[in-house]
Amino acid sequence: MTIYKNPNLRKIRGSHILAVSCGNCKTFIAHYQKVGESNFVKMYNDRIIDGVVDFSELHGAIICPACGARIATRYITRTDKKEAYRLVPSAFNKKKV
Repeated sequence: MTIYKNPNLRKIRGSHILAVSCGNCKTFIAHYQKVGESNFVKMYNDRIIDGVVDFSELHGAIICPACGARIATRYITRTDKKEAYRLVPSAFNKKKV
């Protein structure tokens, strides 16, 4: 399994890193910079550090490479018009690194 670096990455001050994995088969999906202690419902594309999906290309969804489960769906946020992935509840696990 190859790990792809995200070319759109921006370092965020005051963030902590989460390891996101599949909820079904526990396969690693991505490392993400999370800001704040609120609920984890979306992943901004410019905060994803690396992952098993090539984030330089546009994908309609993040799908687990091992079991084929849908982890997140791509959309554009209304407030700031940024590209993000809306996470499917109970389809992922997160762990603070």
